[in-house]
Amino acid sequence: MRAFALATLILAAPAFAEQPEEYVPAPAEQIPGYWKELLPCKLVEGERDSMGRIVDSSDVGSASNMATYVVCDGPAPDFDRLSLRELSILRNTIFARYGWAGFRKTWLREHFQQQPWYKPDPKFSYKRLSSVDRQNAELIAKAELSLRYVDLEQRRDTLLAKAGQTWGDAPMYEGRKRSFRSCDEELEPLTQENASTHWYWTQKIAASKDCRYHDKAHKKATPADHGLISSEELIELGLISRAMGEFALDDEQREQTASSLDSVLKVKELRKLSLRDLRLLRNTIFARKGRTFKSEVLQDHFKRMPWYTPREDYSDKLLTKTDKRNVELIRQVEEEFGGALLDKDFQVETPSEATDVPVLPTYMTV
Repeated sequence: MRAFALATLILAAPAFAEQPEEYVPAPAEQIPGYWKELLPCKLVEGERDSMGRIVDSSDVGSASNMATYVVCDGPAPDFDRLSLRELSILRNTIFARYGWAGFRKTWLREHFQQQPWYKPDPKFSYKRLSSVDRQNAELIAKAELSLRYVDLEQRRDTLLAKAGQTWGDAPMYEGRKRSFRSCDEELEPLTQENASTHWYWTQKIAASKDCRYHDKAHKKATPADHGLISSEELIELGLISRAMGEFALDDEQREQTASSLDSVLKVKELRKLSLRDLRLLRNTIFARKGRTFKSEVLQDHFKRMPWYTPREDYSDKLLTKTDKRNVELIRQVEEEFGGALLDKDFQVETPSEATDVPVLPTYMTV
């Protein structure tokens, strides 16, 4: 009897050893950028003024430029000063802490693989996230979508100017003997008789990208030397391009939407994008032709784009053959990844809705 019991224990031992261990996330204190408390931030409906400050909707007369912004108090991250790459890492850190291993973007996957606290788990479950985690992810995702087009353009041009791009757009000064481009305000000094001319001249200087980023005029436009752009900056340029309504991968800079989406897209490139990117890209094709959207996420995104003009008479007949083919290709890739996202997959409004979120973490898709 004793021998039988001993044999039973020996046979049972491997079974106990093979039982999967419960996933234990790394301590919050060991994870840079992770907030275990609720971020002291809130969502505000309003618009940015000329200084970039957020004005609450109650203080604004017109609702035409209303959008959702993230306003924080206390020791919270300064979202306006973080790059899109940094915001993406900040948000995805929440999911990486609980073992999410489904990063499709190479740069994001490699970033977390280099972190000593990161423990990928193929059995990751969205349910591991606390209500605080979900709310923080929502706030960060909203911050990523809240930048104005002019802010994104300035961030992009700053990086390109650093790599030597010039625009050849300094105002032309008409001198007595010759004409030349200049950023010198003193060429039209302010006097009582010259006030209007001085104001007009300084406004043209302020509008010049060469004057703004190089503080000097250039005779012609020259492209940036991408050899002078770091890998992190190339990723940022790709993120900025898509946020502006352009098509770009995370490691390259492409032309404006008007040209990049006028040719048939490549499936191998689309597979490098997330479900979130794919949904925005697919609807960018419709938005270019003036389609209106019932989706709050899409409506809030496209109304920030100066090129977007809604049309009451919109029809899919306005789409070109290339447009229709690109929509088809994007849908194909979305299906490969489990299906297109819905609005609720972009952010969880309340913790109680977390059970309705698919296993694929909603905020991972950037």
